Parts: sequence; C-alpha cells; structure tokens
Amino acid sequence: MLNAFRRIALGIAVVAAASVILLLSDLQHRERAAARGALTKKHTWKIYFVQYNDVIDVKDAENGVLEGLRESGLENGRDFEVKILNAQGDMATVSALIDAAVTGGADLLITFSTPTLQAALRRAQNVPVVYNYVASGLKAGAGKSNTDHAPNVTGVSLTPANDQALSILRTHFPSIRKLGTLYCPAETNMVNYKISLDEAAKRAGFEVVYVPAETATDVPDAAAALMSRDIDAVLQIPGNLTASAFGSISEAARRAHVPVFAFQKSQAIGGAMVVVARDYRDSGRNAAHLAARIMRGENPKRIPLEDFAGTNLIVNLDAARALDITLPPALVRSAKDVIGDVNGHR
Repeated sequence: MLNAFRRIALGIAVVAAASVILLLSDLQHRERAAARGALTKKHTWKIYFVQYNDVIDVKDAENGVLEGLRESGLENGRDFEVKILNAQGDMATVSALIDAAVTGGADLLITFSTPTLQAALRRAQNVPVVYNYVASGLKAGAGKSNTDHAPNVTGVSLTPANDQALSILRTHFPSIRKLGTLYCPAETNMVNYKISLDEAAKRAGFEVVYVPAETATDVPDAAAALMSRDIDAVLQIPGNLTASAFGSISEAARRAHVPVFAFQKSQAIGGAMVVVARDYRDSGRNAAHLAARIMRGENPKRIPLEDFAGTNLIVNLDAARALDITLPPALVRSAKDVIGDVNGHR
C-alpha cells in the first residue's frame, strides 16, 4: 500500500514538473513572439538620419544602416520610414536639425558624426539615439563605459586604424619617418584622433607634425604651411573639416611632391595614395542591428556600446604615378580596392 502511494506521488510530481517546464517554455515562446511582433503593434517608426556633412564615407555608412535594417527583417515603408537631415558641414545647423527631428515626432534618431551625436545628447534626451560614423562615443560624452552610458543612447564607435597605417609605412615605405597632418581643434573627434596618433607614432618611432585649421577657408594656407615643415608624407587623420576640404590638402601635397596616406575612402578617391579606411558600410550595418533591437522593444540603456575595428585597404595607382612612385606589388595585391590602371594607362 505504501509503495503504491509512493508511486502515485512520484507520478504526480513528474506530471507537475513537466507542466511547469511546458508553462515556462510557452511563456518564453510568447515573450520572443511578442518581441518579434512588437513592430506590428506599433505605428510605422519615424527614423531620422542626422548627418553633419555629405561625403562618400557618410553615404557608405547610410547605405550600411539601410542594409542592416533589411537584414534585421525590417521593411522600409512597412516597419519604418526614414527622413535624412544633413547640415552640409555647417555646425550652427546641427542643433536645429536635432530639434526639427524631435518636433517632427521622431521615434528614433540615427546620428552620423560626433557633432550630431553631441547635439542629440543635449537636445534629444527623450528619444532613442543610435550613433555611428563616430570616433569614440565615450569621448563624445555618451557615457563612462560601454555598459554605463546615457539611458537613451547606444551605438558603434570607429576606433582609429593608426597601428595598421604605421605598420604599412614601416614595412613598405621605410624612408618615411616624419609625418604631417591637419586637425581642427574645435572637433572633438579630431582632437581624440590626434592624441591617439601621437601615442601610436611614438610607439612605432615616427615623428608627427600637426597644423591646426579652424574653418574650410583656413585649410589651403594650413596645408601649404604643413608642406613647408619638411615632412616625408602626409598621414591625414579623419575629420569632418578635412574630409570636406580634402581637395586643398591633396593639391598642396601634389605641388610639394609629398605622398598622402589617409583613413577615409573618400580621400583615396580624392588623391590619397594609400588609405586604411574603416569599413563605414559594415559599421553602419552594426548600428542598424542595434536600432532593430530597440525597435523590437529592448531598452537602449541595456544595449552596450560597441567598438568597430574592421578596415579596408585602398591604393590609388594614379596618385602614386603622379609622384613617380611605384607601389610595392605585395601592397597592391593586399588592397581591397585599387584605383587606377594597373598597366599605367590613363
């Protein structure tokens, strides 16, 4: 009798345990389904892309974000609509664009550049913000660490590719020891890039000369001053000002017969000989994946900030020929993109 009772009790316990497991599994399934279906229960998301300037690198980042949203299963016109605001390089316009997005009913801001992120941190504290095309979200003021950040903000930072660029110089251009670059003291990102390059150059045994430029009209004279400093090459750090005014830097270097190395794809097209560019398209896709998580109900406060370190090597054979420089074949073979005719035809 006692054994029969024990068997019955054991059976009841097994059934109860199985019921609990099934219940928990069903609850988890419902939570995941609710997260997947969160967008269908909400009106179409208004996403504002807020950009500082209009250069190729920003366009690559923008395309990456759109690709990343599609990869996340979100459809433009059904799940979201995008409005693009661009300050065209005018710092005074940036805050007005953020205000326009907020008053326009933005459900989500995706910022491109440090100035637009900083303006969003000040003026859009009640709207989720995802940043990309930024040197360092932390140094721009987004938080204290990747997990301790502003509650409405997450995003992707592009860590400098200094070590890779200096390694290429040391390996393939051993005669280059003194480098020069322009920077804008008013741009937080450029100041941070300057500090970072200084540290990397000291480790690698390079000397770097810095010349400041405050506005686009300053760049031609600053570039000419840089060329007069007896540098072996330009290694132009990334920045909004120098990206939009790169033609003046490239032309001054060409006249002085100084090769240009850089970190932005647009500058390879603009005449830099070798560029170690961050992959703005891929980093934009990463930012979009973070945005999709917010759109499906996650709190941005709980989404860690990310650092992106992917690079693309780009060589410009035409720029090298203009200086009577033959790029090492091994370097050309390792490039993801080659600008110009390998056979030397124009």
